[in-house]
Amino acid sequence: MTSDEQREWASRRLLEVPRLELSHAPTPIEELPRLRVALGGGPRILIKRDDYLGPGFGGNKVRKLEYLLAEAKRAGAEVVITCGGVKSNHARVTAALCARVGLECALVLNPAAIGYQGTEPASLHIDRLFGAKIHLIGSRLEREPMMESLAAHYRQQGKRVAVIPLGASVPAGALGLVRAAGEVAQQLAQRQLKVDLLYHCSSSGGTQAGLVAGQQIFPGLCRKVVGVSPDGTAAEIAETVSSIASGVGELLGIDNGEMRESIHVFDGYVGNGYGIPTPEGEEALRILAQTEGVLLDPVYTAKAMAGLIDQIRRGAIGEDQTVLFWHTGGQMALFYVPEDAA
Repeated sequence: MTSDEQREWASRRLLEVPRLELSHAPTPIEELPRLRVALGGGPRILIKRDDYLGPGFGGNKVRKLEYLLAEAKRAGAEVVITCGGVKSNHARVTAALCARVGLECALVLNPAAIGYQGTEPASLHIDRLFGAKIHLIGSRLEREPMMESLAAHYRQQGKRVAVIPLGASVPAGALGLVRAAGEVAQQLAQRQLKVDLLYHCSSSGGTQAGLVAGQQIFPGLCRKVVGVSPDGTAAEIAETVSSIASGVGELLGIDNGEMRESIHVFDGYVGNGYGIPTPEGEEALRILAQTEGVLLDPVYTAKAMAGLIDQIRRGAIGEDQTVLFWHTGGQMALFYVPEDAA
């Protein structure tokens, strides 16, 4: 097959994979001209508003879960189990979508790096409002064993269980971002725009794997996908992205070698660790709010935007280039509620 034939074949296969249509897609692409001025010039900056995706306050996890919950429904699952931190966007969106499609939801959640006495994260409060059963644990290391234990417990009760890994970051979940890549490529073509660099936050790897695979199928997406880490090293994240992208390649018939060469990760903006705000991230959050009225979150998108801003200030991105920043949601991490909130 020629490259064009391979892309056509992959795009057809993507459309054949069952998914639940639960999101408010396509989400808009907006320009950030006042941010550009505030940075003293530099590249043209666009933003993909996946924080508008809908259920559970939106975010990129909605796209992944459309595929994974379709799998769960086809398998006859009655209970969905997943994990994350108490501020987890993935956990919150899973709880919302399970409520919407009539599945019981159990969440295994570890403590946040930062908390405030007498309060709990708004996401945890909302998880409960969605009817999720919350299982609080002491550390990240306890997540997998607790999910296995819960799955065994529900199966002993005669219930069918679907276990969704952290961040829904598996090949089937990454298909949601492959589809999103096609959505963006179409939007850009309609506006006669070309994007040089696509910046986003990359942690559990599924989003970047989907975008890298999508770049192969929809070359109108961008020239280069750049992930900015909020926690792990560039090598760790790149390895995870490569593994997930390889699985996507097997599902859609894409050349895995090309995808491996397209994985780029920055890990210089992590600061003191996952969930711990950085001064650069706080500045990025503040400057985007004050110039464009757009809110980021302190865990993921603020660190990714800090990376983009730093690269612009260093002159690493030319004035003749166009950058698309992918807003993956997560603003609920800014908010807390009283522990005794109803």
